[in-house]
Amino acid sequence: MSADINLLLNTNDESLKRKKTVKILSFVAVVSLMGIGIISLIIFLLIQVINPLSIKKEQDEILRKISQLQGRQAKLFIVNNRINNITEILKKRRDLPKIANMFLKKTPNKLSIGNLEIDDKVISLTAKSASLSVIGELINNLTDMVRQKEIASLTLNSLSFDESTNDYQVSIKGEL
Repeated sequence: MSADINLLLNTNDESLKRKKTVKILSFVAVVSLMGIGIISLIIFLLIQVINPLSIKKEQDEILRKISQLQGRQAKLFIVNNRINNITEILKKRRDLPKIANMFLKKTPNKLSIGNLEIDDKVISLTAKSASLSVIGELINNLTDMVRQKEIASLTLNSLSFDESTNDYQVSIKGEL
């Protein structure tokens, strides 16, 4: 055997390298820990130098203002919600005065209206006239409204003659 071969020497070199790496990493860890501690101490001292009472007062003032605005924000949200709901209802709702005016424009001049009832879906009209042709003109005008789809349907409920007043009376119902 040769005395020049030393297998343990190579292992010592590797272990020395590992020990050296461990020492470097330990040193870096200790320095990092000390650095973080120093930075934390500096931040703590800066916070203590700045008056924390004034910061606390400012914080309380801002929180008070925010809490006041939250109440207003809630009220504003409720009001906006109600306005939107009312707007939707108004869009769906029929314009009853417009419908009444539309019917009244279709009535001839020599016709007197005794009763005009407007519901959401139905309009009822009772009218009198001395002339049957005026009542016929009214029925024709209302029939034209059905053709133009201004109203859905038209029903002639009654047509009668009152001998005591010499008037014709008509009762008409229209579905909107």
